[in-house]
Amino acid sequence: MLLILEFPEIPEPELVTCLMKAARRLNDFAMTVRILEMVKFKCIVNPIAFCYIMQEIEPVLTELGINSLEELGYDKPELYLEDTHFH
Repeated sequence: MLLILEFPEIPEPELVTCLMKAARRLNDFAMTVRILEMVKFKCIVNPIAFCYIMQEIEPVLTELGINSLEELGYDKPELYLEDTHFH
């Protein structure tokens, strides 16, 4: 997974699918979340690509019982508070 993060290209949906199946085979749920976060980070310049990848891997996610980042609530900051001290 580290090699995929180092490459500047966005990974293909088939590669993401293989990574998700391998992480699930190891019963490593945290790794599946990290894979999804990595794909979202790689697609920060092109959000349409992230939507395409999620659409392509959605059947595999449901087959493996893995929720998307939006369903887990990881698409927004967890402890975000507006800074009112300096206003």
